[in-house]
Amino acid sequence: MKILHTADIHLGAKNVRLSLDRQAKIREEQNRLITNLFSDAYRNDYDVVLICGDLFHSKNISSKITNNFFRSVENFARPVLYVKGNHDEKFDFTNLPKNFIVLYGDFYEYNNVVFWGQQDAEIIAKKIDKNKINIMLLHGDIKNRNDRDFVDIEEYISLPFNYIALGHIHSYEKQIKNDISIVYPGSLFSNGFDETGRKGYVELTFDESGIKDKFIEYGTYSYMLKYCDITNLSSYNDILEKAKESLRDCSENDLVRLIINGYYSEDCEKYLTELQRALDNYFYFELIDKSKLKIDFEKIKNEELSFKAEFLLLVENSSEDDDSKNKICQLGIEALRGDELSI
Repeated sequence: MKILHTADIHLGAKNVRLSLDRQAKIREEQNRLITNLFSDAYRNDYDVVLICGDLFHSKNISSKITNNFFRSVENFARPVLYVKGNHDEKFDFTNLPKNFIVLYGDFYEYNNVVFWGQQDAEIIAKKIDKNKINIMLLHGDIKNRNDRDFVDIEEYISLPFNYIALGHIHSYEKQIKNDISIVYPGSLFSNGFDETGRKGYVELTFDESGIKDKFIEYGTYSYMLKYCDITNLSSYNDILEKAKESLRDCSENDLVRLIINGYYSEDCEKYLTELQRALDNYFYFELIDKSKLKIDFEKIKNEELSFKAEFLLLVENSSEDDDSKNKICQLGIEALRGDELSI
């Protein structure tokens, strides 16, 4: 038996940083990926698809998106099991395909595998059959008790579950407790720079030795957040080559944010407009300059009638340790120059 475990698809989410035409392209690509996900699942003989919450980003989703999703589910023609997430609690889950099953605190059995929706652990304990394969579907944060969607996983790991399928955290995470694999598959595709990197789903397979799970990368684009430290670089060409090296694992389909940081000397020309143009080879590219001017303290000390020189002298004669003196000098000169502070 093979199961596909995904979550946090957030269909209908928008990135307002993108132009309207690029937002439309992203929506079309997501619709294509959803269609392909279910057709690939059918062709590759997955028996069940699990979606652990946040299928839709809000209740106000276009009919084109919802129709495409549920048509793909119907074409899969095998069980698609779903537990609601915090983003789609108000979505109207009515008039659904027969094979789309929303677990409201109950269970669904298929081929000797029992799939459980969230409910009181004491109730599950009275019903669960340890001679069958048992899988729990949950949506929530199992680490942060301050999250309003916190789920206390300790309630369930004493029960004879074989696998706990999670949603809510947008990156792949796995831990094992009491020999139970507890897995977040992460979001199926990215919706912003706060969830960067490659995305995908988890494949579960069953054999005589038990359940095996592995992460499968999926999709054609990702949000990529990259950094380029230009400290000690002396020219635009040096910066360009260092930036290209920072972007080496980004593809032309990705949405890329490159942050320039570090310290540059007064005689180093960054030519940021030209740098943006030279690097803009992606679906979306954004260059942010957070680099700071490297201050020549010795030069400032030799200035006559200078507030900056007087400030450095005061700091040097203070009782602070050398590391603190360096930080105070850097911030103080930045403030006197009217620069943005590097803190």
